[in-house]
Amino acid sequence: MILHADADAFFASVEQRDDPRLRGRPMVVAHEVVACPSYEARALGIHAGMPLRQVQRRWPEVLVTGYRAEAYEEASARLFELFHRITPLVEPGSMEEAFLDVTGHDRGDVAGMASALRAAARAEVGLPVSVGAGRTKLMAKLASRRAKPDGLVVVDAELEARVRPRLRLDELWGVGPTSYDKLHAAGLFLVSDLHGLTEDDLKKVVTTAMARRLVSIARGTDDATIRLPGPRRSVSASRSMASTRTRSKVLAVLDECVARAVARVSALDGPPRLPQRLEIQVRYDDGTVVVERGPLDEPTLDPARLRAAARHLLEQTAYEWDGRGVTMVGLTLPLPTPA
Repeated sequence: MILHADADAFFASVEQRDDPRLRGRPMVVAHEVVACPSYEARALGIHAGMPLRQVQRRWPEVLVTGYRAEAYEEASARLFELFHRITPLVEPGSMEEAFLDVTGHDRGDVAGMASALRAAARAEVGLPVSVGAGRTKLMAKLASRRAKPDGLVVVDAELEARVRPRLRLDELWGVGPTSYDKLHAAGLFLVSDLHGLTEDDLKKVVTTAMARRLVSIARGTDDATIRLPGPRRSVSASRSMASTRTRSKVLAVLDECVARAVARVSALDGPPRLPQRLEIQVRYDDGTVVVERGPLDEPTLDPARLRAAARHLLEQTAYEWDGRGVTMVGLTLPLPTPA
């Protein structure tokens, strides 16, 4: 069996854990735009990506905290220490979620193991974690969605046989809006609508990879393999903001991203891995993302030299003269493969 463990409203939960005044109250982690609303804030209709000014104007009672990268990274590390106590077969999904293969570890009591994991996360890390259990990663992920907030759902073989055919295609993990629109236009809405269709049939509608995935889901042979992470191939940092063309604001965000990325590389296990290239991303208020890449003069983790190189690439986007507002700045440092 596979568990999908996912910390609820992760950034907001860390803030509520560390500040009792925030507990049980609508609050958001935000810097110009909402990064993570608490469940109390979500009940009001607040969602990630919403401009902070809009939130404060419409819901003046909502509390606001800034983004504390170090606190979230420390909480993530403690969560993953807990996951690895349960099983060595852990596949990270993000800093607050992972798939765990507990086959042979559960002694037939998946619900008991999942409950113990949730209790340990609450007691040792101070965070609510929802857990879904299923035979495949898809079923485990769907189960954890149903479990939120702060719950547990187990999809056994009998329940899976009833639920799988009735799953909506737009619910499936990995099926994005573009693929779903094509499936919808072809008259396909539920997993049961895929029965009898071959991969060749579906390749007329969606990509080959998506067709293969949908056939496996319809047959119940979808992915149950845990893929252990290898060495990090890159480290990134980004931050969203209210739409702006102000040079000083964009540069300040870029400098912050450089500092966070350097800290993340420095925290990696093993000998230092110095980036030889970097990449910056700029997202405009119409959703367009522009990417600029370039080499460094020499491999380095010196923040000042990385800031200078990142600013040079930023200038190449011509964002100041573009006419559109900038809503996100990001930086990626590709890392050499360890010797």
